[in-house]
Amino acid sequence: MSSTKDESTVNDEITPLQTQIPSESTVGISTVDVGDEMINQKWTSSLLMSVIVVSLSTSFVMGVNIGGPNLYNGFIVPWTRGHPFPCQKEGSTSQWIARKWWYCVYNDTTKNTNGYYYLPEILKKNLIGQRLKDSLHNVLFVIGGFIGAYSGQYWYRCLSRRNAIFASMPFQIVASIFMIITLYIYHGYEINDPDQESIDKAIKNKDVAIAFFYISRFLSGFSAGMCCVVSTSYLNEISPRALRGTVGSCHQLAIVIGILVGQIIGLPWILGRHNAWNWGMSWVGLLALIGSILIWILPESPRWLVQEQKQNEASKTLRKLRQSNNIEAELVEIQEEESAANKENLEISKVLRLNEFRWPLITSLVLNGIQQLSGINAVFFYSGDMFSVAGLREEKVFWGILATGVINLIATIVALKLIEILGRRPLIIWPLASIIIVMIGLTILIVLNANNPEHKKEALAIVSIVFILIFIILFAIGLGPIPYVYSNEVFAVEARAAGLSLAMFIVCIIIISVISNNYLF
Repeated sequence: MSSTKDESTVNDEITPLQTQIPSESTVGISTVDVGDEMINQKWTSSLLMSVIVVSLSTSFVMGVNIGGPNLYNGFIVPWTRGHPFPCQKEGSTSQWIARKWWYCVYNDTTKNTNGYYYLPEILKKNLIGQRLKDSLHNVLFVIGGFIGAYSGQYWYRCLSRRNAIFASMPFQIVASIFMIITLYIYHGYEINDPDQESIDKAIKNKDVAIAFFYISRFLSGFSAGMCCVVSTSYLNEISPRALRGTVGSCHQLAIVIGILVGQIIGLPWILGRHNAWNWGMSWVGLLALIGSILIWILPESPRWLVQEQKQNEASKTLRKLRQSNNIEAELVEIQEEESAANKENLEISKVLRLNEFRWPLITSLVLNGIQQLSGINAVFFYSGDMFSVAGLREEKVFWGILATGVINLIATIVALKLIEILGRRPLIIWPLASIIIVMIGLTILIVLNANNPEHKKEALAIVSIVFILIFIILFAIGLGPIPYVYSNEVFAVEARAAGLSLAMFIVCIIIISVISNNYLF
């Protein structure tokens, strides 16, 4: 594949939008003659270092925060209800862990003498309210994400791109500290049915610990929301045109790797146990801490430097990023784009009003909305429950969850290459059409599974899981990376932060809906 083909593919994808947007608002189109040095731009050590540091300290951390709770819910839910003891679990997987690691013996009439062995049942009239409370930690993560994404436009404008990324990291560091504290001030480690003294001691600081836990989830979400705006913008602005799609997709790739690593860390053989889940959800703060140090050795966005009339610094940054002195054509291209565009970054209200941004805004919102409505959040937040319902038991559920993470990672890596070979549009249309077919088939399988005798359900369960894995592959190739890449490319520079914030708003609203509906129904 030649770089010339890459550029042609990118331009083919943007062409329809140019009929809707005045030429001064288009992104990535320049009147400058593109020289050989721009066509042949490759990865350099400086560019690679920048992508790795930013992706691991922000996007990867976001992925761990998404993938981790899926495996810890069996511990978190009883804990937040005020039942922190090891045998108080619901669901076959959590009870299997309690039997294996804490020697809990269920269905024993001699146990549970004072009500703290089994998890108490919820009255039917209180079920909806309790389920909403059980989902609160995930809802707070998403609300924090929305606020972080919305405020990202202001961090983006008031600070430099690099400084805005740095500003997102302390929120995760504080969140990790709070998460560690929770299980040290409120816990129950009694193997058997605890006596009243142990119960009173365990719940003494319950409210404070749960408050720390909820604040931690909110702050993690806030940091993740900021990351979706400031990190993706930085990656887009430091990348050469020939690699813009690939570099932009590194955000999604890092999230996917984070989800997989979060799933691995959450295995009961590592940190997925009654007395260790707080560390499983907090260790990523170390990456944010390291990132807050390494960020200062990374180059600033050359586009931001041009916006700030720092031409000499922009030249030095481009030379460092490209590891070449032949950066004149690219620098002139950036300067022309910035001269043609409004120098002032636009508010959300203005982006909503201006006709020239209407088509980029509509298409970005639709793409991000479809991404979330596809069902991927149900898979990653609740795949453990899904596999249990499908027929997997005990440790087999964990291998099913890991399979989703591995398949997702492999498909995302493939997608990084396909983005530059096939372009954006085909990777949206064909995987999305295939997802519709897969979902219809999965629905039929669920109905058949419900109406079949028990001895036939296992075979149907395996087929259902295969369909879920196929869905993940199709999502990772198309709907996973494309909305992030597309939203950064289609908005003019002055409207990019506001456009990304609006896109993240749609994402957060839909995720909250998915989380709530899962618990209610």
